[in-house]
Amino acid sequence: MTLPTVSFKEFLTSPITALLFMCVMALGYLYVAQTNTLQEQVEDLQHEVRLLKEDNKKLNEKIIEILSEVKKDKI
Repeated sequence: MTLPTVSFKEFLTSPITALLFMCVMALGYLYVAQTNTLQEQVEDLQHEVRLLKEDNKKLNEKIIEILSEVKKDKI
């Protein structure tokens, strides 16, 4: 797909069209930038969830260990 070529002379003859063209280009850029940013955030959050799951597992094991010791001490 080739992009249409627009000269400065064409922009001078119809400034509203030129302004709309620039707006469309800016919106396209912002969409792509937002998509990339969201993808990076998703990857970072997935990594963080994995770490938190590991920490949760370790803490649960520690709680079970402490409860087992308390139960033994009561007996």
